Amino acid sequence: MTVRRAIAARDQQVSAFAAALMRLCDATGAVAAALVDGEGETVDYAAGSHDPFEIKVAAAEWMIVFALLKTSRVSAIERTEELFVRGDRKSFFVRGLGNGYGIVIELTPRSFTVSRRGVSEAARELCREAGFDVPASFRHGGEHWSRVDVRCSPREARRPSAVWMGGTWSEIEILGRWTTRAPREDGYRARLPSGAEMTLVREPFGHWYADL
Repeated sequence: MTVRRAIAARDQQVSAFAAALMRLCDATGAVAAALVDGEGETVDYAAGSHDPFEIKVAAAEWMIVFALLKTSRVSAIERTEELFVRGDRKSFFVRGLGNGYGIVIELTPRSFTVSRRGVSEAARELCREAGFDVPASFRHGGEHWSRVDVRCSPREARRPSAVWMGGTWSEIEILGRWTTRAPREDGYRARLPSGAEMTLVREPFGHWYADL
């Protein structure tokens, strides 16, 4: 029998940012996520069954720590763009968005990493919705990853055969394997019927990303 946890009641109205934060939680396996302003106030959050008050307090506290790092006289610390804290009970990832805003993600205990592609996609969505520029750091090396739905070959469970694009499945030709820099990822170079090529990566949580 499957046990489902009740969804916690929200304590504020849903804004346009909530959907991006919910997708971010799904992409990263996060417990909760919040968009926070420079004063530590939560603009919006996604928490599922998690107590909204807890993620708001945690987000405010970690943004204070993040802001203190930015005032350091040590240039390497002053240029901090992200903070990862791994704990036995909770883990957190903090990422600055510029303009004093940041994303705070509560991860499961003893987490080692977070989906950079998922964070990057969420950051672009949140920045566009807020109306300010997307930081250049979210496009390292010209990469622009977006989450996509992929249909795999019935003979090879992790070998993609089609991608959902423009409201329909587009068959793809696999040109070869693509080596990623992270463990437990599957990467492929693929060609669409139009002749356009793209890289597809399956992350450990089972989500697929394309460099669109």
